[in-house]
Amino acid sequence: MDEEKNVGPVEALKIALAREESSIELYRKFAVEHKVAEDVFTFLFNEENKHKMLIEKKIFELMK
Repeated sequence: MDEEKNVGPVEALKIALAREESSIELYRKFAVEHKVAEDVFTFLFNEENKHKMLIEKKIFELMK
């Protein structure tokens, strides 16, 4: 976490994007492995995908 101090907005968003991508993969994996809770993990997967798209859009806007 120390490397996350003193970063600009784009760098901060890239860190957030990487975390969203990790969460997406985790929820996708859990949805496959835990069928009893598949609906919950699929919902979370979809929510994280929405966050990812918002972050990607903001990065694009800031890099114009």
